[in-house]
Amino acid sequence: MLRQTGHYLILLFCLTIAAPVIADSSDSQKKQLDNLRKRIGGLRDELNVIRGEHSQVRNELQETELKINKFVTTLKSLSRNIRQQNNELVRLKKDKARYQKDMSTQLDLLAIQVRSAYAIGRQEYLKLLLNQEHPETVGRVLRYYQYFNEERSSRVLRAEKIVEKLNQVSKAINRKVVQLKGLRKKQRSQKGALENTKRARNLVLARLKSELLNKGEELEHLIQNEQKLARLIKEINEVMPEIQMEPGKHLKFAKLKGKLYWPTVGIVKKLFGKSRKSKKLKWNGVIIKAKSGMNVRSISRGRVAYADWLRGYGLLVIIDHGDGYMSLYGRNESIQKETGDWVEANEVIASVGDSGGNEFTGLYFEIRYNGKPINPTQWCKKTRRL
Repeated sequence: MLRQTGHYLILLFCLTIAAPVIADSSDSQKKQLDNLRKRIGGLRDELNVIRGEHSQVRNELQETELKINKFVTTLKSLSRNIRQQNNELVRLKKDKARYQKDMSTQLDLLAIQVRSAYAIGRQEYLKLLLNQEHPETVGRVLRYYQYFNEERSSRVLRAEKIVEKLNQVSKAINRKVVQLKGLRKKQRSQKGALENTKRARNLVLARLKSELLNKGEELEHLIQNEQKLARLIKEINEVMPEIQMEPGKHLKFAKLKGKLYWPTVGIVKKLFGKSRKSKKLKWNGVIIKAKSGMNVRSISRGRVAYADWLRGYGLLVIIDHGDGYMSLYGRNESIQKETGDWVEANEVIASVGDSGGNEFTGLYFEIRYNGKPINPTQWCKKTRRL
């Protein structure tokens, strides 16, 4: 039944990447993508149960780490918004300074004109009007007075417009200041909630470690995690359609061997193929020790096949690069992409964390070909810099 459902979803999802032929094709594509995300979500929930038994402690760990993801994502959004509003506030203040300078200039010019008019005086003006000996001089002087008054009126109007703009900018600055205060208050609230959730996670993590030690099932737990990941990848390969790259614009993943950047800045602590816990298990990827919150970037163009929490791997992103190649990014603090999203090489997809019940921050990173792990150190040679 599961395989039939998977084949049915393949047909549905293929329809979403076909060229639109009817007016409501975009709505249809969105519906099919939502169906795919629900299918992957259902598989995630199924895999997050061990032998059909729900562990209360593990469920609490998942819940707290998903909350952390939500808070971190919200904080990133708030920080971007605050930066944008600050930039807008700086621009408004520059506008205000410019208008104030223009206003000062206009007032200086008006003062000069007023002093000139006063110097000429009303009596001089009357003498010119009564001068009958040189009528052409009178006409010229009258035109001068007309131009003089028109220019003065024009400057008065310009000054009035500048005053209006100054008032508008001042009101906009006041609104922006109030908006920023609200955003910063919300940011402080979210940070407090995040710290509380992290403390709750630490308590849950301690209980989980105690549970594993008491039952002596840590090794079995790790084996089960690997099996679940292998099953998830198998199901993804059945559900996701084969990626069609634009010809001539992107190199096939196989040709990028040895040319890729590492997905984050850090030090490789656990090497591919080395033993873990016992000789029964080996590392299928690498652990890159890195600072919490560091950007995690896609190593190449592809489509997000999974972006959610998975037991043993925490917040996990899987990207399908086509031709059987996939890259996996686990233990993240937050995820910034959704299932079905297209990503480019070096695009930020997550941030480094310690989700999945891990004690230190770092990125768990794998590359797979046809579902089998391959050595990332043979593919990623370029050091990523801050």
